[in-house]
Amino acid sequence: MRLERFDFPGSTQWALVCGQRPSSPVLLLVQAGPGIPMIHEARAHEHALGLEDHFRVVYWDQRGTGKSFDRSARGVVTVADLVADVGAMIRGLSERLGVAKIDVVGFSLGASLALLAAAADPAHLRSLVCVGPDVNFIESERFAYSFAIEEARRHGHKRAMRALRSIGEPPHDDTKRFMTRIRWVANFRGIHRGKGFAALVRTNLGRLWASPRYSFREKVGALRGMSVTQERVLPSLRSFDLLSQELRIQVPMAFFQGRHDVAAPPALTAALAKRLGARLTWFDNSAHMPHEEEPRRFREELLRFIRPEEHAPPSLPTTRSPHDPQ
Repeated sequence: MRLERFDFPGSTQWALVCGQRPSSPVLLLVQAGPGIPMIHEARAHEHALGLEDHFRVVYWDQRGTGKSFDRSARGVVTVADLVADVGAMIRGLSERLGVAKIDVVGFSLGASLALLAAAADPAHLRSLVCVGPDVNFIESERFAYSFAIEEARRHGHKRAMRALRSIGEPPHDDTKRFMTRIRWVANFRGIHRGKGFAALVRTNLGRLWASPRYSFREKVGALRGMSVTQERVLPSLRSFDLLSQELRIQVPMAFFQGRHDVAAPPALTAALAKRLGARLTWFDNSAHMPHEEEPRRFREELLRFIRPEEHAPPSLPTTRSPHDPQ
């Protein structure tokens, strides 16, 4: 288990590499977002999924998140910036960990970024799994807002109705409106079928604060980065639409989709999977987080698709990180 520093153009980013064997295939996890780190999720992910028996699993704090938060960074972060970061991380891991190709699992927006990176440069990719990807951002916002309004009306929830009406129809491209919508979608169980917004926040913050991978200053920065980076990314997502793009994915690809997902409308995921000729696996008891809602089945389906035991690619010479323990 070791932390790796990557100095990309305009941004220093950190990743945590965990695994039982130095010869195992490499699996990069690309976190949901915007603004959400990943390194602090390592212990919980391993406890739920047990992937480190099969892979060297890479938990990556993307630009503006967690250990990669830069207090001095300003300006809009574009989709192109984030896609370039994914490509750079894939190439960097391939070189540094000494493998020709790696497997990637992306969650939500992270899935969409990984898909675009795969379309741009598949050379170092062996497979791609997209979990509840963002397909069309404005349509997803409309779907989620309509769901929240209808649930508030059905439950007679006056406070929810007032809050939702106060932000108006999408786009919700600032943090206050974005998080108001997310709050009520989560409270009506459109994100996680077993947890509302407060429980999801407590879980995330608890994992962050308990993580031994962050200094106190980094923990404070990670909290600030959640809102700061969100504000920097949201404006560039207004016109985000994967279905409007001519995409060719030249690596094995699968979509994992919760039937009850409100953040990523299942119909859009199904349409994209059909267009790309990708395998689509449904999680009937999940919303937006099947890796937490149905972890046993998630693990089984992931290992069935990637089949790590069949892959022992020839290693490349490793590049020693200056941050490796001596």
